[in-house]
Amino acid sequence: MRIMLIGNAGTGKSTFARRLTAATGWPLLSLDTVWHAMDYSHVAKLKFAQAQRAFMAVNADWIIDGNYGGTMPLRLAQADAIVLLTVPRPLAIARVIRRSLAFRRDPATRPDMAPGFVEHLDADYLDFLKYVWGYNARFAVTTAPLLAQRRPDQRLWVAHNAREKAAVLAALTR
Repeated sequence: MRIMLIGNAGTGKSTFARRLTAATGWPLLSLDTVWHAMDYSHVAKLKFAQAQRAFMAVNADWIIDGNYGGTMPLRLAQADAIVLLTVPRPLAIARVIRRSLAFRRDPATRPDMAPGFVEHLDADYLDFLKYVWGYNARFAVTTAPLLAQRRPDQRLWVAHNAREKAAVLAALTR
């Protein structure tokens, strides 16, 4: 099975991805690991898309964790299932801040991040928090139309809380 995980920062995508990989043995590509190892240039964007294509080409089953709307159509074209994780915006912000502080103390708390990645608590970080806060509005304009055009055979799972995440995980691992 080919599964793409999407949702705002702080919704638990990476944790869900690790649990799904542990339960199934399917290979996992964390897009944060790839993207944050690059220099964020135009060439990096091309390499980022190519890394996803290569991963999907060599794996019959896969899990890809991350939004990255610019390359979402690549994953959506091949995915069998889409898992959308959601939480209220204040909770997403709180989780992002909590994980950032934990990551600063111990980078091992985020195995989905590129080696050597350093998160700075600066103006760019504040912009990121604003980005997280504005996710729902962007989702409605960019991602929701993509999901509305998914193939009839593509299952969309939406989980809003831990109980629903557990139910989706159980359904995907049966």
